[in-house]
Amino acid sequence: MIWSPINHFLQRVGKGYLGALILLVDISQRRARAVLGILLALTVLALAYTATHFAVDTDTSNAISRDLPFQRLEHAYQRAFPQEKNTIIVVIKGKDSTLAGRAADRLSQWLRAHPQQFENVYIPGGGSFFQRNGILYLSRQELQSFANRVTDAQPLIAKLSQDPSLSGLLGLMNQAIDQRLQGGASLPGLDHIFVEMRKAVDAQMAGQFYQLPWGSLMGGGVAAAAGEQRFVIIRPVLDYHSLEPAAPALQTLRAGIADLHLDQAHGLDLGITGEAVLDSEQLKTVAAGAGLSLGLTFAVEILLLVVALRSLRLVSGVLLGLIVGMILTTAGALLVIGPFNLISVAFAILFIGLGVDFGIQFCMRYREEIFAGAPHPEALQRVAHALGGALSLAALAAALSFYAFVPTSYAGIVDLGLISGTSMLIALLMTLTLLPAFLTLWPARRRPAAHSLPHPRLTSALVRYPIHRYAYGVLAMVMVLAVLAVPAVLRASFDFNPLSLIDPHVEGVKVFRQLLAEPGTSPYRIEIVAPNLSSANALAARLDKLPTVSQAVTLASYIPAEQSEKLAVLQNLQILVPPFSLLMPATLQPPAADTGAVLTSFAGRLVAFSMAEGQSSPGGQAAMQLQSALQRFHHRYGDNPQAINALQERIMGGLPPELQRLGMALTAAPVTLQSLPEDLRTRYITPQGQARIEVFPKANLSSNVAMLQFVRNVQQVAPQAVGTPVMLVEGGEAVLGAFQEATVIALVTISLLLLLVLRCWRDTLLVMAPLLLAALFTVASMSYLGLSFNLGNIIVLPLLIGLGVAFAIYIVARWRDGTDIAHLLQTSTPMAVFFSGITTLSAFGSMAISLDPGMASLGKTLSLALAMVLLCILIVLPALLLLFTHSPREQGIAQDEGR
Repeated sequence: MIWSPINHFLQRVGKGYLGALILLVDISQRRARAVLGILLALTVLALAYTATHFAVDTDTSNAISRDLPFQRLEHAYQRAFPQEKNTIIVVIKGKDSTLAGRAADRLSQWLRAHPQQFENVYIPGGGSFFQRNGILYLSRQELQSFANRVTDAQPLIAKLSQDPSLSGLLGLMNQAIDQRLQGGASLPGLDHIFVEMRKAVDAQMAGQFYQLPWGSLMGGGVAAAAGEQRFVIIRPVLDYHSLEPAAPALQTLRAGIADLHLDQAHGLDLGITGEAVLDSEQLKTVAAGAGLSLGLTFAVEILLLVVALRSLRLVSGVLLGLIVGMILTTAGALLVIGPFNLISVAFAILFIGLGVDFGIQFCMRYREEIFAGAPHPEALQRVAHALGGALSLAALAAALSFYAFVPTSYAGIVDLGLISGTSMLIALLMTLTLLPAFLTLWPARRRPAAHSLPHPRLTSALVRYPIHRYAYGVLAMVMVLAVLAVPAVLRASFDFNPLSLIDPHVEGVKVFRQLLAEPGTSPYRIEIVAPNLSSANALAARLDKLPTVSQAVTLASYIPAEQSEKLAVLQNLQILVPPFSLLMPATLQPPAADTGAVLTSFAGRLVAFSMAEGQSSPGGQAAMQLQSALQRFHHRYGDNPQAINALQERIMGGLPPELQRLGMALTAAPVTLQSLPEDLRTRYITPQGQARIEVFPKANLSSNVAMLQFVRNVQQVAPQAVGTPVMLVEGGEAVLGAFQEATVIALVTISLLLLLVLRCWRDTLLVMAPLLLAALFTVASMSYLGLSFNLGNIIVLPLLIGLGVAFAIYIVARWRDGTDIAHLLQTSTPMAVFFSGITTLSAFGSMAISLDPGMASLGKTLSLALAMVLLCILIVLPALLLLFTHSPREQGIAQDEGR
């Protein structure tokens, strides 16, 4: 017991509060029509307000308090370099580098023509600057090798630059064949040209896309220096008043890709990812998952309510209270707090799952009193007197478990705490007003006293529960299990990567993980802002030496090394291949009228070439395969101009742009910081002179361990580091700390509440002990089942405390009324707890099958936690209570055996 004066004061307060509850229920019963009318009128007004003001703020940048040090650094970086925030990344892979490069250029031009959807478009390594100077970024050895290949291909380049048509190519091939038949040298790469031409003819016959890779045929091509993969980085216009802010931009982007025919049928493989895409994918699955879970929750709860209450009147009253309570809570939240966020919208499922408990407890106790023969008004009075305090304490405990989120630094969860906590009090109010009024207008029917409980068979099974015989054994087993659970609890992990909460099968995630696998393309890069470029270069040199860093890039990294030597190689190459001779129109002229005849003549020369080379030689085989393809072409199309024009496009279409690129590359000039393109400079230097360092990881940061090592490694050298990896690691720690704080707050505040209400240390410990065991067993079970805590399910522990307290209070309150354990199991209380738990479990279980991995993870964890709570409340708590019953073993056995 607590200090006597305080105890007397609390007793008076408790009696006064209980009297007020009884009066409230009595008024609701005597003025039932007025109470229902007022509540329904408020509901209509709240529904109208909700319909006109409902909104969801989908901006996730405010999820964590901006006052945290890493958040301040991140926002300072975003202000200095806003181009990297909320981007869409289009990954373009072509059958050759020329196709990929042309596709990226076409897409970027199309995007820039739609500024209403796209704020900024950037192609790394793209634009006229890199077309002219990109070759200087090759190593000196690579550039010399390229020059040697161009030198070998000079006869081919010279001829085709004069006549870039199909007839011109066939004429060159005829000359090369004649020269070879007369014993002269073979044209370099002739066999390769035959193979590629045959592929073009076969593709046309099959109706497939193909274009000769002139870059590789002419010495490797300038575009090959950038590889066969290109990136288009887009900053979309976002609408945060929409559930999917990036959806309009993504729809426009996909429409543009379709209009430009950037697809596999045209030799391209495109993937779309990026921060904006991942957010959109998650929001889409969350919306779909929430709708499915909410509908399934209602359906299952109705079914369980019917099974538990076996009365249409009681089920209807509970459901009406839930609906009215949810509408009032939603309107109140919009009025007081404003738009929901992506986390606080989850209150609806939590409200249904937790709020139904009060209605079940009230209705089952009311049914027990009615079946025992009490008139309706008296039954309501008895329920209010016996259960009002327990219901209030349970509601307040649940509310406190939610309110414990409010003081934390996890700003995204604060609104959920405020809304859900208040919703528990609204649910209590509906139970004590709307439900008595509803039951007054539609009272439950009386049944014979022999059936005073709605489930006699199940109740009989509970009565036979031998807790009074094996209480010590039960407690001993629980202690052993608790000791065994400790190592598993110590192995529990926290997954701070939000990528784990998105459907792994959607395009954005698959492309994102492919980029993560390559150090040079990893989207998980650390960013550092230095006062100036000089200090940025010095810091980058230190970062380059770290074992977890692949490279540290500054603006100075775009100044090619050994420029004078490379430019000398290009100047020598200009003598052999004059750049001005390569600058031609980018489109082809229609094929000459005699092109069909030239094709036929060429096919005949291929036979002679094959026989001269030997049909088993690579050149002979390539010639005969091409001759056979041309025969099939002629047999199908003859001299059809459209077919010949299409064949020319397949064979020669890539030549003019490739020659233009080569011509531009041969005119490369010295690169300085001042000559770098403006869109590149603004990505690395602010107008005030601050310099950005981009740090690439060496490992695949799909692994949280690798990400943590990368971040900590870099922070040792640069504590001011920011970027996605830093946000994930530091944000994850902040979230974890916030929920540890919330758990402690919930535990302390609920314990104090219990102590003040129960006014007894012993009874407070009896309520809290099973909850601590349930928390222990929940974490241990998660560890054994391979479930990690994550950003979606970490709210479980504070909720477990509030929910468990509610269930425990009902049992302890009935026990404190003088009912011993042997007879307590014959009352409606354990049945109400059981059905309340099962009903709540159904709500959480519906989340477990959600399409959204994050919601499914929350549902699985909540279901597991609730199962542990029910086991501890219905098994461990009665065993503990038995130890504090006078002569529990002898009294219980005697009563059980009828002595």
